[in-house]
Amino acid sequence: MTDRSMTAEEVGEFYDDRGWLYEIFMGQNLHIGWWDDADPDVDPKDRMTDVLIGKTPVRRGDQVLDVGCGKGRPALRLAAATGAAVTGITVSEEQVAAGTEAAAAEGLSAQVEFACVDVMDMSFPPGSFDAVWAVETLMYLPDRRAALQSLFEVLRPGGHLLISDYVELEPLDERMREVLVEGFTVSSLPTAEDYRGFLADTGFELAELTDATPHLQRSAARIEDIVAEKYHLVVEKGGAEFAEEFRTMISGVSTLERDHLGYTIALARKP
Repeated sequence: MTDRSMTAEEVGEFYDDRGWLYEIFMGQNLHIGWWDDADPDVDPKDRMTDVLIGKTPVRRGDQVLDVGCGKGRPALRLAAATGAAVTGITVSEEQVAAGTEAAAAEGLSAQVEFACVDVMDMSFPPGSFDAVWAVETLMYLPDRRAALQSLFEVLRPGGHLLISDYVELEPLDERMREVLVEGFTVSSLPTAEDYRGFLADTGFELAELTDATPHLQRSAARIEDIVAEKYHLVVEKGGAEFAEEFRTMISGVSTLERDHLGYTIALARKP
């Protein structure tokens, strides 16, 4: 199947145009949730951010790059929890504006900044960062190995890269491949083993690989209920025809995520 991944500019335009839609259904956290039935009062999406913070060896004063930062809630939570300085980059101008506003509202403007930067065209000097986050970001890139090489270069020796992303568990049939294109703007995803290879090829040492697929499946199982609950908001904003097209598409995404995709969290170190 021909690769149908969007360019960085197209992805930015996609999120600028549909930011309202993602906010309705995902709030300020554009990633899956981490489910803990023993403590159900914590929002699963915030808990996922906390899990990623716990896996990332950073401390006060460290410099962290958050690649594909969305509207900035995870970056702000990371900065508040660790005292690190965080630079969030995204290809969406709308997300930069939202993140900058949120940082000011939380009194973190001196510690967290956001910029419209393509990970494939960064100008940060080599060794600028003590840690890099790529949370549900590499999945959008057609050349993940080249992106990892760029991240390797901006990390200092001894620095860590944390990847949190969807993976393919098995070859997808043509229908599920089409759903992947419609819902994620790409025609393929790496496997967890692919990530092992990508990291090794670019010089990283893999420190930990966590299978978070059960958390993806629980998040996916809630999608259609959330759509039903908030469908009227999509109608109000996008019109009845758009809302129905969206419901059809998101039903396919729910099936894809629940039954065919996995989720991996990888922590790697630059020697």
